[in-house]
Amino acid sequence: MAVLFRTVVVVAGVFIVGGCSSDRVVVEDINPLYSSAEFFAAADGRDLRTTVLGNPFGTPGFDQAVTALMTGTPVGPKTRFTTTPGPSANRDYSVTVVFNPSPDILAVDLCNVQSLPTAATKRPIVARAAFCAAGGEASAVSGYLDQATGPADPKFTALIRDMTLQLFPR
Repeated sequence: MAVLFRTVVVVAGVFIVGGCSSDRVVVEDINPLYSSAEFFAAADGRDLRTTVLGNPFGTPGFDQAVTALMTGTPVGPKTRFTTTPGPSANRDYSVTVVFNPSPDILAVDLCNVQSLPTAATKRPIVARAAFCAAGGEASAVSGYLDQATGPADPKFTALIRDMTLQLFPR
């Protein structure tokens, strides 16, 4: 009976801790054509055009905050995610990130989207991201965050870093 009680306590503890996690990231798709070597060749030492749609906090400079968090995440190659790429950018590659799309869209469908309506204050925050190669999706992830106070909130920072790592598997 004591073993059963301990098992129940451990399982309950796992559910309690899991329920308190600040973010959830789901890998939607890693296209069979995705290659970490191709990502490295396309982005190492280069700008990577990044489109950020939506702003769940309504704060100025939100897109720069997101790209700075992505750039600070060690994904392998030294890549500068930016909304204003310079001449080093390879135009065949890009990233699109959308926050609280309304109506919702799958991350795998983001590569050909120029604009998308979003619901700024919706909670939980829903984020979708896709790495695009030659206009098609190479990898796609979705992230969910129950609550955050702004782009500097450690929970939001963790969400963006986790999504970036999952978007570019090694």
